[in-house]
Amino acid sequence: MKLVQSSPEPGRCTPLVEMRAVSMTYELGDGGRLLALDRVGCAVAESQFCSIVGPSGCGKSTLLMLTAGLYRPSAGQVVMDGREVNGPSHGVGMVFQRDVLLEWRTVLDNVLLPIEVKRLHRSEFIDRARSLLGLVGLAGFESAYPDQLSIGMRQRAAICRALIHDPPLVLMDEPFASVDLLTREKLNLDLLRLTSQPPKTVLFVTHSVEEAVLLSDQVVVLSPRPGRVLQRFDVDLPKPRNLESRSDARFHRLVGEIRGVFQAAGVLP
Repeated sequence: MKLVQSSPEPGRCTPLVEMRAVSMTYELGDGGRLLALDRVGCAVAESQFCSIVGPSGCGKSTLLMLTAGLYRPSAGQVVMDGREVNGPSHGVGMVFQRDVLLEWRTVLDNVLLPIEVKRLHRSEFIDRARSLLGLVGLAGFESAYPDQLSIGMRQRAAICRALIHDPPLVLMDEPFASVDLLTREKLNLDLLRLTSQPPKTVLFVTHSVEEAVLLSDQVVVLSPRPGRVLQRFDVDLPKPRNLESRSDARFHRLVGEIRGVFQAAGVLP
């Protein structure tokens, strides 16, 4: 299969985030080496929602860590806002598979944690925190503690925490993997609402092709390890989107095309 390395198209604005031939090799304890990513190239424009899909172990999470500046690539460059990423950035919000809320802090205090870490004025962000919590159905739970919340509610709080300082880029690593289907659908709707008003730039990792198509403006398909870009898809579904968007013929066509790429790569039977 021909590999497609995405780069800015003529006439398009400079991307907010760009991976330029990024490779990542891990040194193993036995002296061996593991190539996780191989010459990955993709670009995410400002206010674009981009999903990364691929089989387990293909380097999707590694790609997020590189984008966040938590890892350094073995080769190539990660560029954000025109500058190479050389370390952790304060302009990034992150949501992980687990919510990693601090159990001894209330929901409101958890959401405001990035404000304290960045030494901003907490009082200036309280209204925003309450507004975000209201948008995801957590109004009235500001004084609750994480162990009083369901898994889905905890993850909503984690998303609010990632958005509290209005970062230019939000990175999300399979944030809904541990919830049931109905809760996942509700969280998809919450995320669509939170990232569309105003539009946010999001790099989202998921195993679900359907979820990727529903949420995204662009879907990047990675191969089995070492992760390489197999193909990039633009999603032309109309906005605003909701669960009924999945009945659109274009939704089914894109899901089928992406699954076809996985079949050609030997990922699906």
